[in-house]
This record gives sequence, structure tokens and C-alpha cells, in this order.
Amino acid sequence: MRLLPSVTEVIAPWVDFSGIPPGVLNHASERGTEVHRVCLDLYARGLPVIGIDGEVRGYLDSFRRWLDKMADQALLIEERLFDQAHGYSGQLDLIVWTRPEYGSETWLVDLKTPLALSKSWRVQISAYRSLAISQRGITPEHCGSLRLDPNGGAAKVDWYDGSADRDFSVFLSCLNAYRFFKQI
Repeated sequence: MRLLPSVTEVIAPWVDFSGIPPGVLNHASERGTEVHRVCLDLYARGLPVIGIDGEVRGYLDSFRRWLDKMADQALLIEERLFDQAHGYSGQLDLIVWTRPEYGSETWLVDLKTPLALSKSWRVQISAYRSLAISQRGITPEHCGSLRLDPNGGAAKVDWYDGSADRDFSVFLSCLNAYRFFKQI
């Protein structure tokens, strides 16, 4: 299998972090990595989560509350998928089958720790949606970002259902520009 650029690599030129001091950006990146590890690699897989405190604890509590309330079953947890036809890869955070009181639907969510929305998330999640459909045969009824609360409060879900096709078209344009400039 040839090396394929990741979704985040493809959209990176259009995500501007220039206004964020490097130390703050580095800390946010490390925090996000640890939050993903604790929430997805441990809690979502039913593994013990012990000794978590400090900054990550609130995010874990927020995720735990959301997952326990909404999800009946996890269908996919942190899995890298490859689309040879379009020429990209992506690591999907989570696809769940919801509890009957939430419609027994398939939801794709991408965990986020920033408080503010980013326009790039729509494009990113549309690419993940395409991967779920083409590589796993899972067509999510809803796709969105799951913004975890740093203090353990309720997570906020921002759904991108109405713009999925347009957002994926934007992603494919980014992918074509990436190929052109990287000469892949």
C-alpha cells in the first residue's frame, strides 16, 4: 500500500494557527493527544481509567457523561482507514450506535478540546464520513464534532449533516491542491 496523506495533512495549509503562541499551541496539542488516549484508547474500549487528574480529568468526565448517555455500542474506535481511490487516509475517532431513546442511529463524532468551533472541522469530518462509507460500509445518520468540556460539564455536539456533500467537495479540492504542490 502506498503512503497516503492524512486528512489533517491535506487541510493543514488552510488552518491558521499563526496567532497562537507556539508554547500554547504545543500544550494544546499534547493535551488533545492525552485526552484522545484516555477517552478513546481506554474508556471507550472499556479499559480501566485510573489515576487521571489535572487538566485531562474534566475532558474525560465530559466524554464519559456523553458516551454513557448516548451510545449503546461503539462500532469503530480510533481506526485509521485508507481510501486508495481518492488517495488519502484518516483516523476516525468514534462511530457509535445510539441508544433507542436517541433513535438507534449511527453517529460519527470527532473529539475536540478547543472551546471555539473551527471551519476546518466540517471538511475534516466529511472526509471521515466518506472513509466510513467506502471502507467500512457504515453510513452515519449524523456526523459532527464533539467538543468536550474542560471542567467535566456536558459535551457539545455540532452536527454537519446538511453540508456533508459540499464539505467533501471542498476536501477533494484541498486534496487536489495538496497533490499539485507536493507532486504526489
